[in-house]
Amino acid sequence: MCAVGDFVFNLPALAAIQKVHSNARFTLVGNASTLALAGAFVAVDATYSIDTRPWSRLFYEPLPELPDLEFDAAVVWMKDPVLADNLRASGIPNVACEQPFPAAGHAADHLLRTLHLGRPDLPDLWDSTDGEILIHPGSGSRAKNWPYFPKLQRRLPGTRRISSELPLVELMREIARCRMFIGNDSGITHLAAYIGCPTLALFGPTDPRTWGPIGRRARVIWKSNLEDISVDEVLLTVHGT
Repeated sequence: MCAVGDFVFNLPALAAIQKVHSNARFTLVGNASTLALAGAFVAVDATYSIDTRPWSRLFYEPLPELPDLEFDAAVVWMKDPVLADNLRASGIPNVACEQPFPAAGHAADHLLRTLHLGRPDLPDLWDSTDGEILIHPGSGSRAKNWPYFPKLQRRLPGTRRISSELPLVELMREIARCRMFIGNDSGITHLAAYIGCPTLALFGPTDPRTWGPIGRRARVIWKSNLEDISVDEVLLTVHGT
């Protein structure tokens, strides 16, 4: 698990495992700052950075013994089977290695299918205590950034830009308190949608049928040319929610 959006798409699969195995507790290895969010959604024993030893060694060799931990099973969603093979050679009895990206359908549902599990109920951590609308005009790619956020902010009272430099746990808590969230195809938008915050996601070059936000109150405006989404269209959608 690396970026925030990838983390969010993994969460339904983790929640589904926990629903089937009520005593399951997870050890998660990936991006440490992102994995700090996991405890809000599933039972977590520990999180580790994949960039630190001994975990980083799994990319090229088995571990003689895993560090003071015993595991019943491991799930690896990676194209390259090397890490999964090294986990098996390290003594984990049941290691599943599956492709991380779907040939069709939504990415989160693809991960569930690899485990033969259905989508669990979506979480609802939204508890609005203020009337602010948070906007996040950034993303991991300039091509995904809707260019009219300054115009939207001038025409929509009560909006505030949220800083993605905040620690993710603090950022999630702030989003959970807002009235609504508006953002691009970004990890922060996926997080806002998944916690149940009313979320409007503006999509252009990526297909939301595969990569769109999942959440109880998520909506998407999608046009192949992102600049074709007008401020008026966004305002109509906002006022219609």
